[in-house]
Amino acid sequence: MCEKVRTPVTRRAIISDSKVLLAELDARLATDWTFSSGRVLGSMCSVPHPVAAAAFERVLEANIGDEGLVPALAALEREAVGQFAGWWGHPEASGRIVSGGTEANVMALWTAKIVAGPGKNEVVIPASAHYSFDKAASLMGLTLVKAPVGKDGCLDPAVAEAALTDRTCAFVGVAGSTALGAVDNVFALAEVARRRKVYFHLDASFGGYVLPFLADAGYPVHPFGWPEGMASLSADPHKMGRGPVPSGMILWRDEDLARVSAVEVGYLSGGRLRQNTLVGTRSGASVAAVWAVQKHLDRAGYGEVVKTAMGTTVALTNALKGISGAQPVFDPAPLNVVGVRTPGRETGDVVARLRLRGWALSQWDGFFRIVVMPHVTPPVIDGFLADLQEVLK
Repeated sequence: MCEKVRTPVTRRAIISDSKVLLAELDARLATDWTFSSGRVLGSMCSVPHPVAAAAFERVLEANIGDEGLVPALAALEREAVGQFAGWWGHPEASGRIVSGGTEANVMALWTAKIVAGPGKNEVVIPASAHYSFDKAASLMGLTLVKAPVGKDGCLDPAVAEAALTDRTCAFVGVAGSTALGAVDNVFALAEVARRRKVYFHLDASFGGYVLPFLADAGYPVHPFGWPEGMASLSADPHKMGRGPVPSGMILWRDEDLARVSAVEVGYLSGGRLRQNTLVGTRSGASVAAVWAVQKHLDRAGYGEVVKTAMGTTVALTNALKGISGAQPVFDPAPLNVVGVRTPGRETGDVVARLRLRGWALSQWDGFFRIVVMPHVTPPVIDGFLADLQEVLK
């Protein structure tokens, strides 16, 4: 008779008590950076609003990809999308809450490719566009035509139009560029799209939850809205929307356009469904969280979020002008994103020295970037500026 082989008792098997496991988890993650520390200055994410966090925990098991099982949650998704679309002046838009801006941008170009038909595989994007468009192009066999941006970081509509050819299936504008928060003129770009009959997508992953509230906050307003000629828009609730990770949003002009990329799924527990998202299983928790935080903050609350962030941004920009060896890239900053040049000093060296002092920054060619998110408060900025002065000496 063969002797049974016993499974070795491992440390993992011994640690079965949940309290012990959670204590180990806390200990192992203790050295990771957190937004609550205030010292992460280079990220476009932040601490989720407490209302969003509470809503997220209540719906952990829900898969809204099988929305026949969760019709009430599906109704909340439509409400959240409609509320956001209303802030952009087009409540008739159709959309979904997805994992983030990357998925939203992929969905937009997928739709554009289907609409354009065979033989059109070029996409004109500004040089400032997010790397998610490179991913989308690689996935779908598209060719990106990267148009240069001006000194203000924006895409000139004439430059965009000159790049269009009979092979173009779409072109892209950016409302809040990743590097510097630059905002393209959506109305001028949409007019080019309308006249040339080309699919136009606006990547408002960062600016989506800032631009509608600048006027309420008392700051100059960039051209924004949903003009004729714009086909789709992406936004990220997990950035200035105060939502959790993951949460993004893709909006199409109307339901007919939203259905272009839909596929039929027949095996779902909730019944047959036409699904128009990249992933099948979607977090219902994210949907509940976005709905809850939008309802809680509404226009007035987001106005306060933006007002606070822009006030700190202005103060930071002004303070940088008084520090020898540092200068803001833009004055004023277009949104709550501040680029910092250090003439005469290697940017990478400055960023590395600041990291040793406990600051996490975003580095680009010739400058580093600070995103003034809700966790970046005036006392945090004061501490950072003191360390920056020391490093520059």
